[in-house]
Amino acid sequence: MFIEKIYHHNDAVVFEFEFVYITEGHPLNPYKVAKSTGKSKLVFNGVSLNKGIIHLEDGSNQQVFITDLGELEILTLNQSPIDDYYSFEILCTKSDTGHFCSIKIEAESFTLEWNEFCENAWFVGWNN
Repeated sequence: MFIEKIYHHNDAVVFEFEFVYITEGHPLNPYKVAKSTGKSKLVFNGVSLNKGIIHLEDGSNQQVFITDLGELEILTLNQSPIDDYYSFEILCTKSDTGHFCSIKIEAESFTLEWNEFCENAWFVGWNN
């Protein structure tokens, strides 16, 4: 998934995507195959911590505001419930430099929002 933009809105952090893939088993997907959506948002609500780190080629790290990371490709996203909040560890690559980045967010809740299903996901039927 490609993050187009990250921004703050009140006590939330918002990741905007051009699209996301919703699996056929997702409770909100009425289709029998995975679908691609239109514009989408991942909203982390009640954020108490957010930080971004760019991992440089020389082995050093540069801490940055997550809103300054630019366009990113998500490689992994791990979610862990901790007491009354969730901890998210996200590994990405920066689109403009190829550097790896780490994002850590602690939030009370999260939602994935999209307006429409557009077409089958690229991987539907790939093994046929």
